[in-house]
Amino acid sequence: MLRPAQLYEAELQEENIKSWYKPENIYWHGRAGDSTLELTDDNYDRHCFVSVDKDDNIIGYISYHIDWTAMSADRFGIISFRKGSMEFAKDLYKVVCDLFEVYHMNRISWGAYEDNPAVRGYRNFIKKHGGRECGHYRQVVKLQDGKLHDSVSFEILAAEFVRKNKIQGRKLNNK
Repeated sequence: MLRPAQLYEAELQEENIKSWYKPENIYWHGRAGDSTLELTDDNYDRHCFVSVDKDDNIIGYISYHIDWTAMSADRFGIISFRKGSMEFAKDLYKVVCDLFEVYHMNRISWGAYEDNPAVRGYRNFIKKHGGRECGHYRQVVKLQDGKLHDSVSFEILAAEFVRKNKIQGRKLNNK
């Protein structure tokens, strides 16, 4: 279930700090070190959410920036603190659906480092729901592993978005 991240700031910062030294999270901040999250005190041009389980425990974080003039959302921040969580995947899908159906965005775009395991999921997502891989940039950042990493960019236009009522065989709650 999605909740405003600002209501869970202390718990979110704690989960974020715990993620700093896990090798699988080197792609999260996109640089050679980590920092605390900067949550905004408004929701005008940036939305920040936590994904919580039925016991109100944080399982992930999702944020993005909005350009209201271009009706575009970009610069996503996505991290699951419970890898493989179907609940988190459903919440992320709800965010994408809401961007097109509630906020009437014309375009969403995001990027990831090529060797981030999430890229496979992003490629599958655009294959199922529309959009395209629109850029590949070589050796753009040095991460905590000391290596240079490539990045890839994705985008979906509202006219291309295909909503599915199921994700991995389970019905979505369309609230």
